[in-house]
Amino acid sequence: MSERATALVEVRQAAFSYAHFRLQPVNFTLRRGELLAIVGPNASGKSTLLYLLAGLLEPDAGAVLLDGRPVRSLNLRERARRIALVQQESPLLFPIRVLPFVLQGRHARLGTLGFETEADLAVARAALATTRTSHLAYRLVQELSGGEKQRVILARALAQQPELLLLDEPTLHLDIGFQAELLRLVGRLAQRERYGVALVTHELNLAAEFADTVLLLHQGRLLRTGPPGEVFERELLEQVFETELDVFLHPESGRPRVVLRGGDTAGGESPLTKS
Repeated sequence: MSERATALVEVRQAAFSYAHFRLQPVNFTLRRGELLAIVGPNASGKSTLLYLLAGLLEPDAGAVLLDGRPVRSLNLRERARRIALVQQESPLLFPIRVLPFVLQGRHARLGTLGFETEADLAVARAALATTRTSHLAYRLVQELSGGEKQRVILARALAQQPELLLLDEPTLHLDIGFQAELLRLVGRLAQRERYGVALVTHELNLAAEFADTVLLLHQGRLLRTGPPGEVFERELLEQVFETELDVFLHPESGRPRVVLRGGDTAGGESPLTKS
């Protein structure tokens, strides 16, 4: 079967311009069951690319296709059924408890009367269980810690049962243990549910450990795409992040680790992994 036949998302020379920034033409494929990490310094175009995938922006050149159809050609309801976007911040206009908040992920799938069914409630509760937030179901979202809120927002996205899951800094506010647990969970869900997952992250070592494919952006240009071992090369990362680095392979996973030159490679996260 050809790569195009198995593709969920095809980005064909897609570009987008703001007043003082241009995302240069980007070309890549995301298949079902894959986790793709988008990395790079600040202001390199990571969030812009994610919003193109979500259909929030329309490319001014090229195309972004979901199952062969331009994402922007999908009506809003179909887009909400097929694409879930978890953003860094999710402002709330009024107090709401966690379970109704997660049930919002079902809205695009409700029947003509617009009422949740027992099946919708079961999906929402399963999403809470998956993100280990069931105990928060009756808490106000506004009262949650940053990490708890981040997990609840992910639960709402999972309740959508999307085909394409887009995550903008999903490990923000999470401790290192749950950062790894969350990405391990997302990777398992991608394979089991046949999602495609694309995430923007500053956490280079988490991307190296859990992503199938990495896109490295710098100043609006896609410098390299491929498996982590092909993208996380010392000379390339030093050029992009403008600092001296060491890259070595983890003795157990065989995947790259990035540390500042002279840093402790035996344990801990590289300072580069913090946003």
